[in-house]
Amino acid sequence: MKDNWRDSNFKKISISEDWFEVYEITTNLFVFYEPRHYEQTIANLVIGQQKAALIDTGCGIGNLRKAVEEVTDKPVVVINTHTHPDHLGSNRQFDEIAMYDHPLSHRVAARGVSHQIMQTEILAESLVIKPWPRGFDPSSFALPSFEVSHWLRDGDRLSLGGRDLEAIHTPGEAADHICLLDRADRILFCGDILLHGPVWTHLEGGSLKDLITSYRRLMGYFDDFDHLMPSHNEPWLDKDLLPETLAGAEKVVSGQAESREIIDPWNRRLRQYSFGRFEILTN
Repeated sequence: MKDNWRDSNFKKISISEDWFEVYEITTNLFVFYEPRHYEQTIANLVIGQQKAALIDTGCGIGNLRKAVEEVTDKPVVVINTHTHPDHLGSNRQFDEIAMYDHPLSHRVAARGVSHQIMQTEILAESLVIKPWPRGFDPSSFALPSFEVSHWLRDGDRLSLGGRDLEAIHTPGEAADHICLLDRADRILFCGDILLHGPVWTHLEGGSLKDLITSYRRLMGYFDDFDHLMPSHNEPWLDKDLLPETLAGAEKVVSGQAESREIIDPWNRRLRQYSFGRFEILTN
């Protein structure tokens, strides 16, 4: 994935944690980017008058809490868009966490994620450009169980003071996936289902049919936002990516889209449907 957006007009913020690059997107909106990981994860920091929301916590390799505290002194609530390990990795560093109220989310919060899974899905040699950041020990890396402070239902709003984030259940990439709508600043935080790059439907709980249903539902909010903020690759996307991706997914289902077979870095054999700005991956 090209990352020339980093050379754009976004202001780069200097921090002491060298695993992350931090950019100011707009006033009170920052991204914490992991450029040395294959996933190119993005954690979005939204700062309100009373508190800040950190949307996803990335791979867990660097000290994300320290990096966030260098940007804001507001109390921080983590909101996970879903429970794939590259979105929960630093949950253990934070005290207040909100997740969608789904059996899968409850199970992951209660059990954490084992070292073996993290080793395969996050730390594999093919996924990381070393060196490891200071203080990180890959030999013992796991995600311990964590307490969830707020179990969100569809339509719940989490207030930050002067702005709030509305949870919208959007399964398809994962069964417990949510988007978060900031009506005040007209932004949709869209996790993994809208981005420049591959949209996954091939993992357990993924469903192309559910994804299309979620896209159609989000079209009902189309007049409420102007920009998309995903959790991978590139921030601040135009909202027209939503109808484009919906049309692409519908072509896949109807058999009108051409595919090619690929092998991903985890040695999974997949079908890739390419549509220019994005791809859709299926089993």
